Amino acid sequence: MKRIIAIAALAALPMLAQPALAADEVNVTTGISAGGAPLAVHGVDPVALLSGKQVVAGSSDFNIIHEGASYYFASQANLDAFTAEPAKFAPQHGGFCSFGVSVGKKFNGDPSQFLVQDGRLFLFLNSATRDAFLKDTAGNAVKADTFWGDIKHTAAADL
Repeated sequence: MKRIIAIAALAALPMLAQPALAADEVNVTTGISAGGAPLAVHGVDPVALLSGKQVVAGSSDFNIIHEGASYYFASQANLDAFTAEPAKFAPQHGGFCSFGVSVGKKFNGDPSQFLVQDGRLFLFLNSATRDAFLKDTAGNAVKADTFWGDIKHTAAADL
């Protein structure tokens, strides 16, 4: 019996060495992308959202894994821009709904409901949460940034 327990414990060691799942810190879709990691921003190109302020589907031909999630881009130029400055182009609050984060929750961030403000990309659950955020953009951004530090490493289901 002791030998079986010891073998089971040894078998679990590789799992313990793995980094946290991206779903804890980055809003990702279910399943694995072509890059081998869960897909961020629902496959939409975050550089196009931030730079062109338009929703453009990314391609698995242009992808990178960043913070445990795979990001797709519409072009090599957008992939290169993200690679050079991921913090500039990655959505705020891990791509979760920034209004949700401002109240201490993690809701899905829909890239069709986005806001570019002060060079930052914010995603929202829906138009209602986007509108609520817009009522006090600066104040809600500060609240979201503060809460993000507290909830970043907490699974959405635990909030």
